[in-house]
Amino acid sequence: MNPPAHSRRTLWICLALAAVTLAAYAPALRCDFLTFDDQAYVTENRHVMTGLTWQSIAWAFRNVTAGNWHPLTMLSHILDCQIYGLRPWGHHLTNVLLHVANTVILFLLLARMTAALWRPACVAALFALHPAHVESVAWVAERKDVLCAFFWLLAILAYARDAEGQKRGIYYAGALLFFLLALLAKPMAVTLPCVLLLLDFWPLRRMASTSWRHLVAEKLPFFALTALWCPITIWAQRQGHSMASVRELPMAERIGHALISYLNYIRVLAFPRHLAVYYPYPNHEPVALAVVAGAVLALVTGLAVAAVGRRPYLLVGWLWFLGMLVPVIGLVQAGGQGWADRYLYLPSIGLFVIVVWAGAEAAARFPAVKYFAPAALAALAVATVVELRYWKDTRTLFSRAMEVTQDNYMAMTLVGSMEADRGDLDGAIKLYRDALRCLPNYPEGHFFYARALERKGQTAPAIAEYTKALQLRPAFDQAHLMLGLLLARQKNYDEAVAHFQAALKSNSDSASAQNDWGRVLQTQGRWQESIGHYQEALRLDPALAEAHNNLGIDYLQTGRLADGAGELRMALKLNPGNVETRFNLAQALNQQRQWADAAQLLKPLALAQPANPNSQYQYGLALENLGQTRDAMSHYAAALLQNPDFPDALNALAWIIATDPRPELRNGSQAVELARRACDLTAHQQPAMLLTLAAAYAETGRWSEALAAVKQGEALAASKGDADLEDRASRLRQALAAGQPFRSQSIMDNAGAPAQHH
Repeated sequence: MNPPAHSRRTLWICLALAAVTLAAYAPALRCDFLTFDDQAYVTENRHVMTGLTWQSIAWAFRNVTAGNWHPLTMLSHILDCQIYGLRPWGHHLTNVLLHVANTVILFLLLARMTAALWRPACVAALFALHPAHVESVAWVAERKDVLCAFFWLLAILAYARDAEGQKRGIYYAGALLFFLLALLAKPMAVTLPCVLLLLDFWPLRRMASTSWRHLVAEKLPFFALTALWCPITIWAQRQGHSMASVRELPMAERIGHALISYLNYIRVLAFPRHLAVYYPYPNHEPVALAVVAGAVLALVTGLAVAAVGRRPYLLVGWLWFLGMLVPVIGLVQAGGQGWADRYLYLPSIGLFVIVVWAGAEAAARFPAVKYFAPAALAALAVATVVELRYWKDTRTLFSRAMEVTQDNYMAMTLVGSMEADRGDLDGAIKLYRDALRCLPNYPEGHFFYARALERKGQTAPAIAEYTKALQLRPAFDQAHLMLGLLLARQKNYDEAVAHFQAALKSNSDSASAQNDWGRVLQTQGRWQESIGHYQEALRLDPALAEAHNNLGIDYLQTGRLADGAGELRMALKLNPGNVETRFNLAQALNQQRQWADAAQLLKPLALAQPANPNSQYQYGLALENLGQTRDAMSHYAAALLQNPDFPDALNALAWIIATDPRPELRNGSQAVELARRACDLTAHQQPAMLLTLAAAYAETGRWSEALAAVKQGEALAASKGDADLEDRASRLRQALAAGQPFRSQSIMDNAGAPAQHH
């Protein structure tokens, strides 16, 4: 009979299992996010990072992530971001708590179905502490494993309650609902109806009292969900371009690999050594090995069938293990891995049941065997703690994978990208080349190799590698973006735009593609068109600081000064350390005559960048209009020291030394020289510079030349509709008519000088 639901012993076992599992997995809370899948699921997924909103909920149900449609999993990540933000420990804590819950539910489930306590407790302990499950628990992106298992086990628990005959309709509906939730977390749950039929045989033993036709008919709604989910899963994997074609991987090769993989999974469970986050798909597996593997599997299956009368758990546990692995055994190959430890999370329960029930029989005959259980569990707990150390960060994890596997091109590439981030491009290139020797047709290898070559200034080889990556994977949107940017820098704008369009074709939500396309148009002076692309980029990703910066520049170029300053303020808020955005905002503030705010932004730039003429000039302009004329002159001079042909700086300094009321600051002949140079550099088409030249001529007594310059400047100001410059020209003419040089009466007299755009 079933144990009392609230018995003290059951409660203590549940608490002990929870405590041991929490203790073993506590180190996971110190692990970081990985730069492998965690970006797609959390750290670079703007929909997830925004937290729980109606928009993010709708997105979770509408979109495919990393080749999977699993909206419930994505909702759990969104909820974590709502609660914890991007603090890794919180996301790891959710995984650990789900694993603890799964352990306890598994114990309660087996205890209810078998009317036993210690054997279910041992199975649950094996499930909790086996190091093969570290991948499912310690990897944030594998939330789908632990979340799916949570609802999958609840579905079986509800089904078991329904089989007891109490409140059958309610528990049956609950089982069906939990099955649906498990599928929404991960499609691997599709095997549940078959597992339920196994449980009907043992330990529920319903086949002894109910016809098999009735039991199958009872499962039809479950099989209907399975039938619905299979094409959905295939569609999602095709959307994510993760499914291998039969031409790439023939079915005969897949079958042979699947047979060998079963033995490999048994080895991992029996001897969990040299575990890795990624096992490359073998280039070649001997046919003889596949034949031997098939023979072993057939032999074990035959033995389990032969013993079914006395030991039904053998057949049930064995078929549980074999059947649950079918969706991920490689017959339908998704991704480049040969196998993965995470796939064992639920299938391993079948073998654990066999080991524990067979061990209990052995202990009944040989009592010393029972001492093996605590020793084995302690060893597994230690192995789990040791394995968790490798999951602390991406470098440690993939360096470990390189150590314990052969020709691991994925690990080489990941470690290479981290070497590149540290500035060791030569070390990174060596790893990329090693990866490509292992797998020449590896698109990511060619992509990262191209990026390293580009950073070393080897443009032609970089283009060749990007092109190779795109030949291997035409829908590789990141390769399209990087190649497009490289071509844009070479002024191959049409080709660049074609790659941005291709990136958007494969990923219509790519804010980066819209932003990069806008940059090309901006470079060509097509402001209105580029504005549209930046606005679309910000619709897709409101937190894209670069798009705010670029849109702000476009607004400044088209005279929308307030809008430009607003976008630049937002860009600086999102990325406070961006020097270019700080400069652009200060320039916008100068144009709006918000001199104090501009000076505050520009001061650290001018001090940190003494060789940057733009920063020096803009800071000087702000200081001049704040009345700090001498300091302004020094910054104008510093700008001209770096760029003697800087028209705005020439004009600004000429105006001061031609018109300042203080004689000690004036130098008429030098003012003429500077102002004339500024006008020559701008083809005598800038009215402010012509007026400065007029003032300089007046300072040196060259009245007729001054009057001619004033007239030309006034005409240009009128044609541009610049009322401020027209007013200044009028005051200059009045001074000339009186036979007097012009003197600045206000710090605003030179405010009309146009600012250079960075």
